[in-house]
Amino acid sequence: MHRLSVAWLMGLLCLACGWAGAPQLQARAAILVDAETGQVLYAKNPHKKLPPASLTKIMTAIVVLERCDLDEIVKASEHAVNTKPSSMNLRVGEEVKVRDLLYALMLRSANDAAVALAEYTSGSVEAFAKLMNEKARELGAKNTHFVNPHGLHAPQHLSTAYDLALITRYAMENETFREIVKTPYYIVERSVNQDDLWMVNKAKFLQEYAYAEGVKTGYTNPAGFCFAGSALRDGRRQITVVLNSPQREADTITLMEHGFNDWERTELPAGAVMGTAYVPNGEPEKASLRLTESLVWLAPKAQQARYHWAVQVQPLSAPLRAGESAGWLVVYRDEKPILKAPLVVAEDVARRLSLPTPIGGIVAAGLMMGIVSWRLRTRRQRRARLYRRPVRGWYPNR
Repeated sequence: MHRLSVAWLMGLLCLACGWAGAPQLQARAAILVDAETGQVLYAKNPHKKLPPASLTKIMTAIVVLERCDLDEIVKASEHAVNTKPSSMNLRVGEEVKVRDLLYALMLRSANDAAVALAEYTSGSVEAFAKLMNEKARELGAKNTHFVNPHGLHAPQHLSTAYDLALITRYAMENETFREIVKTPYYIVERSVNQDDLWMVNKAKFLQEYAYAEGVKTGYTNPAGFCFAGSALRDGRRQITVVLNSPQREADTITLMEHGFNDWERTELPAGAVMGTAYVPNGEPEKASLRLTESLVWLAPKAQQARYHWAVQVQPLSAPLRAGESAGWLVVYRDEKPILKAPLVVAEDVARRLSLPTPIGGIVAAGLMMGIVSWRLRTRRQRRARLYRRPVRGWYPNR
């Protein structure tokens, strides 16, 4: 994932919560996240621990996709078959490919498929839940604890809107996952129950919103109606989570429209020259500075003037090679830094030849004069010896 720090996400969360233009929702907890940057655009009780119901299956699918081949064959156990519905009506010993179980998991929300996949992947539901929790920690979902792969209610089986958005954002980076959750229906291949082949996607969001990509419905009595959604519009993907909402589709669409219509994306591309820095002993004295990676952020359209950026340069000394570290480009909201990216020297900078100091100049001049004086004296001495030397073979008349 073009990935940013959790601290940056938390900082932008405060911005989202405080913006006056935020929509009103019926959900007990909700969040809207820009998928590219991870920036939080809206949040309501984002860290409140609540039962996630079948939104759990997003993590189940990712763990399976990262550990299993889609064409591997899973044999359904009695434990899987006896799992409380929703189900795909597996039979004991029935053999189904991982691919088909994943479609049943995400479209029909089949709990028996969840258990069959968990047992096949790690040997037991308990061992699979451990893998789920390890992955949650890896993604920064610190307030999440899974005890099963399907989301049927258990007192310790809890997550938050924020954590589920992190998990969904990560899942949507997987091409196979994206393909599964946007599919309206799928015909599975199975070895026994040939009367139950059609898996229809329960997500009404796919039909009710033009830019919808999925992702997952959820419901239990304690959890209420839940939904994790993804939508793509004009190249921008947004992730939403609503928990315990009597109108989960309406809340999801409201959030999506808020993000697409009221927030604007700004990008400073990698390689862009963002200014110059003074190099006191350099030739030339100024070095161009460029970004090593793109900086992207979103801001409410009505508040764009509150965002600006500035160059922070570290002390530089020649010689410098192109690509050497030179400082940071920092993006501010008002006077608060919210994002930064490294800057490097854009081209080589040679060291300038230093002029002599006054004392050094005097010493150098004295040495030069001494050398000149010595050479002149030596030359005069040679001439004098030449004039005193007798000329052989010639004598005057006597």
